[in-house]
Amino acid sequence: MPDEPRLITPLPTEPFVYDYPGAHDAVTYELENRIADPDGRIEALMEAHAPMRGRVVADIGAGGGFHAVRYAERAAHVFAVEPSAKMLAQLHRRIAGESEAIRPRVSVMAAGAEAIPLADGSVDIVHSRFAYFFGPEREQVRSCEPGIREALRILRPGGHFFIVDNDLREGDFAALLREFGYAAEPGLADRIDAFWAGRGFAAETVMSEWRAPSRGALERVVRMEFGDAAEAAMTRVAGHRIGYRYRIYHRAR
Repeated sequence: MPDEPRLITPLPTEPFVYDYPGAHDAVTYELENRIADPDGRIEALMEAHAPMRGRVVADIGAGGGFHAVRYAERAAHVFAVEPSAKMLAQLHRRIAGESEAIRPRVSVMAAGAEAIPLADGSVDIVHSRFAYFFGPEREQVRSCEPGIREALRILRPGGHFFIVDNDLREGDFAALLREFGYAAEPGLADRIDAFWAGRGFAAETVMSEWRAPSRGALERVVRMEFGDAAEAAMTRVAGHRIGYRYRIYHRAR
């Protein structure tokens, strides 16, 4: 097996790539990943449905590879699928710094969710966290139907598809999103749940938090996510923790 992560060439059709702020600030993006769900409750829910040890995983929208390399500690192999050139650069740097046990178990795929260069039924678990699968089409969010079809195509019979999103109804972070973010649209949470239910997904809520080492560290992450509204958002936060509820959509093939 090669020591360096394998790069599968992008397909000819260039995918839409959201220019996420973390692509321009790798340090804060890394910090955000480390403070989010620090007790691993999302992974515990996934493991309860589909134990990862010895399985083949596709991480769609892998970003800088934070979760892909974690999964590679247990999985037989992880395909880290990412279309953004800046995120791919972070992903390659991360994997190059991993141990010889991890590097051969991660393949980097420069591809979008709509066209993944993997064979039908080639993976056991698909994971996507805050990437592409945002439910019903609306302003600034295009249809994710092509990606849903593609994820189900690459899943083996009996495989599992997990989508990690925000719970927009309750929790401290949801309140910030309603006041300062994109979640002010009335009935949006219900529409998102209905969208996924109509496509065969069950929904579960994970009660977690962002837990930063200091208030200053938390403010850096909030500033990356909320931009000009960060200062006002931080006035709603006490200390260096934010209660965070995640909405997990799950379907077995």
